[in-house]
Order: sequence, then C-alpha cells, then structure tokens
Amino acid sequence: MDSQQSNKIDFNQRIAILGAGAAGLSAAEALKLKGYKHVTLFERSDHAGGKCLSVDVNLKSYELGAGILTANNIIPLRLAKKYNVPIAPADFGHSIMVNKNGKRLPKRSLILKLKVLWQLVFRYRRILNKYKELEHPGFHNLHPSVTVPFGQFAKENKITNLADVFSLFLTGFGYCYADHVPTAYVLKYANRATIVSYFKKQVYVFPKGMQGLWTRVAKEHDIRFNTVITKITRAESITIDTKAGSEQFDRLIVTTHLDEMPLLMDMKPQEQTLFKKIKYLDYQTILCTVNHFVEETGYVPENFISDRAGHPVFWYYRQVGEPVYSFYVLTDRDMSGEVINESELFNQAKAFDETRVIDNLKNFVGEMGAQIESVHQFVHWKYFPHVDAEEMNNGFYDKLENMQGSQHTYYAGEILNFSCVGFTSEYAEYIVNRYF
Repeated sequence: MDSQQSNKIDFNQRIAILGAGAAGLSAAEALKLKGYKHVTLFERSDHAGGKCLSVDVNLKSYELGAGILTANNIIPLRLAKKYNVPIAPADFGHSIMVNKNGKRLPKRSLILKLKVLWQLVFRYRRILNKYKELEHPGFHNLHPSVTVPFGQFAKENKITNLADVFSLFLTGFGYCYADHVPTAYVLKYANRATIVSYFKKQVYVFPKGMQGLWTRVAKEHDIRFNTVITKITRAESITIDTKAGSEQFDRLIVTTHLDEMPLLMDMKPQEQTLFKKIKYLDYQTILCTVNHFVEETGYVPENFISDRAGHPVFWYYRQVGEPVYSFYVLTDRDMSGEVINESELFNQAKAFDETRVIDNLKNFVGEMGAQIESVHQFVHWKYFPHVDAEEMNNGFYDKLENMQGSQHTYYAGEILNFSCVGFTSEYAEYIVNRYF
C-alpha cells in the first residue's frame, strides 16, 4: 500500500509481528508513528532485543551480541534520543593483531597503508558509485557482477589489500569468510556512510548495554514474551495459535528466522523453496574473566579461514581495568533449519562445540601467558542469514520481494538487508512505510 494513500488506511487493523528484536521493534515503532492502534509482538524468549544482548559482571556492562552503532544507523540512534537512552563515543583503544599462536603481528607497513588508502579512494569509491542502488534498503535488481564471491570481485577490481582490511570486520564480527560471501553483502555493509563514520570517529556504544535500548522501546508496545507459537494459519485473516490460545489478525510481519517458518505456518511452494536456500552460521560469544591477558582489543587473522573454524577470530576488551573479555568464534556448523535450544540434536552438537571451543580458547590465551579464570556466558548465535552467490544470481531477493503482502504476510529481519542493527531496523521501517 502506497504511503500516499494514508487517508484510506484502516488504523484499527490488527497487526502481528513475529520477533521483538531490532527489526520487530523498529516495525512496531513505525506502525505506531503512522497511527496503528492494535500491534502485537510475539517473542519466544523472555526479553526484547534479539541479538542485542547485554549482561552485567561486577556491575559493569558487557555485550554478548551487537555492540556498536555508526552514525548512519539512524533508526536506533533516533530511538535512543527519543527514549533518553544514553550513548557514548566508542573508545576501542589500540586494537592489535596476533597470529594463531597469540604472537603479536607487526603493524602494517607504510607502503601497505598507502596501497589500502589508494584502493579505497580511487577504486572502491568508484565501485560504490557504480552500484549506488545498494545504498537503499534491500537487494533489488542486482547486477550479476555483485553476486559473485567477494574474493573473486576483489581480484578483478584490484582491491585485494582493501579486502584484507574489510575481513577484520566481516570475519572478525562473524559475518562470513570474506572470500566466499557474495559481493553485494560486502558493498551493503562497507558502504560510503559506514566508512565515513569510522573515519570521522562517529561510532557509538551504549554504556549500559545495547539491549537496554530495546528493553526501553519494548515498554511502549504489546509484547507476548515467552510465547511458543504452535501454528499460524493464513486465510481471510491470520490465526496465531499459542499454548495460551488463538488470536486473529489482519496482517503479519515476520522478522524471525525464515527457515523455521515451515514448522509453524502453511507455506506456498515458492516460500518453502526460497527459505530452504537461506544459510546460517554458528557464531559464538564467550564472555570470560582472563588473568594476565593483554588489556587491548584484538583480531586473529590467521583464523579467518574455514580450516581454523572453532578458534577465536576476535576479542573485545570493553571495560578498562576489568579482566573480562568477550571472545568471538566461528565454527564449521551450518545452523540452517535448526531451532536453537529446542532440538536435542542441536543441544548435543552444542555441548560438543562448547568443549572444543573452550579447549581452543584456553590454548590460545595460554600461548599469550594468560589463564581463563571463569566463563560467565557462552552464547550460540544462529547468525548472518544469507544465500550463496549462485542463489543470489538466480534472483533470490527479487523473488522474495515479490512475495511481500501475499497472504497478508510481509517479511523483514536480517536476511532482507544485512545482519546488523542499523540495517535490520532500516528495512523494517522501509517495509512499514511502503506497505502499511
């Protein structure tokens, strides 16, 4: 529905949203701003925020999921201002790089830094100008040249040194092994506005944890926490069955994992086919107290390959003076089709992975002369929903966009734009403004 037809909108429509993470709550906020009166969010966990998950250790806040925002993440920043949730400039201090055995790597040479700068200014900028449509929400009408693996694209466009720098964020932050991921994802994530934000140091954190933002936003909305949905039926209206009973809605916005929807909802053949194409990574956060460890944030580039799956790729030193660190690990498990914490098979694999990962982590910090005193949290993220280069080139996103509104159902969430807070929020608001 065109937003210009607002005079014809029935604001008494009953709208259901699956998921109370950044996408679901951004959609709810946009609907409320438009004037919709009956919006209900269904959340299977006991808290809002999704992958924005914060915990306190010794009265200090630590992030288990999303940790930073850049200046172009306008929706969460706007909500923080609206609800008086404090933010602060990010101060990462000095980040270091070490090899897989924990030995500190030398700084980049001046020549290499100049090569990276040259490729950024004179080559990558032209690339971004050529594919400016990626600055807008979603992946519409993609040119075949941006559906190829980024490693291939970087070689063809002579930006391999710059691609190595991008890998710090792409692999270190759990999105992918950078040479395999379709190029469109990289250009979406490492866009002009994001790069400018880093250069201008317009990068922000939430002193009390990013989850606090969504917890505050959630207070303004009707959310059913700890809800187990047993069935969704789509006909003239939407029927959502839970263990608490059934409810009727006029329209449905899905922001949760699409590969899990066939377990709950009557699906059209094209929906089933598309959703089976989506891949998920097993990205893990381990929050530890570590004695005698380096008081800096760091990357482990030698672990940025699939052969080193299960080893740390990055660690975040958030609170100066505190021996508490967040370590991040990519494993070789494909999480597609798995329902976290509800599958016995998943829990068995999880236990095996955790033992392996903790052993790897102990060896890694031990090589650096440190020792893990305690593990506070170990989180498995079903992470970075994406499709491979072949499926992207075959028009996955155009097919998915063409299904928007079918059977009164709309799709948002990470897969539609990119798996970070700002981009998921952006697309959720875009969907509301376009169709509601």
